[in-house]
Amino acid sequence: MRAAWGQLIILVAVFYIGWTAHGWHTAKLALAANESAELTRQVVTELTRQSGEALEKKLAELKANETHTERVIRTEVVKPVFSHVCATDDYVRLFNENADRAERTLSGKSVDPVPDKPAASGGNNRR
Repeated sequence: MRAAWGQLIILVAVFYIGWTAHGWHTAKLALAANESAELTRQVVTELTRQSGEALEKKLAELKANETHTERVIRTEVVKPVFSHVCATDDYVRLFNENADRAERTLSGKSVDPVPDKPAASGGNNRR
């Protein structure tokens, strides 16, 4: 009977040690998951901040162009309402330039065309 109690105590001790080791392992995995999630959150936050700054910069540039355009429009309103010309050539030129600049800013396209001479189409250099 004593041997049975001894084996039972050993069995309980081994069970307790296993349970404790399992808890340590689970805690280690949870800590690694939390650290990974925190790192991911920091990266996403930084990317979002950079994207927001770029958008604010583009919007500020558009706002500056819009303010300039509004001033031009206000000076053009001084002309009589019943004139034969709806818009002067300078007004049309300014409007088109501002529209092109705003479109390039939003799309991220370059202001300059392709440098030098672009490649001719239909070349025999394709394989």
